[in-house]
This record gives sequence, C-alpha cells and structure tokens, in this order.
Amino acid sequence: MEVSDTRQADLVGIIGSSGVVSEVVNGKRSISKAQAKALGDYFNDTH
Repeated sequence: MEVSDTRQADLVGIIGSSGVVSEVVNGKRSISKAQAKALGDYFNDTH
C-alpha cells in the first residue's frame, strides 16, 4: 500500500466496509479468494 500510495479508504469499494478493510490491514481478518483477486486486479491496474 505504501509503495502505491494507497489509503485504506481506497480499498473500501474493493474488499468491503471500512471496518473490514481495517481488520484486514491490521491482520485481524483474512481475505477471501474473491477479495484477493479484486486486490490483485486493483494493484496491477495502478502500476
């Protein structure tokens, strides 16, 4: 996230609510396969 200058708020539309994003970023929640795919697509499109 730091390398691409992505904020947690940028990920809300990709993996869920701000609470879910916060839990994922802080290691309190795992991501699903669909969320992993969406994140991969997002970060590949930004580079």
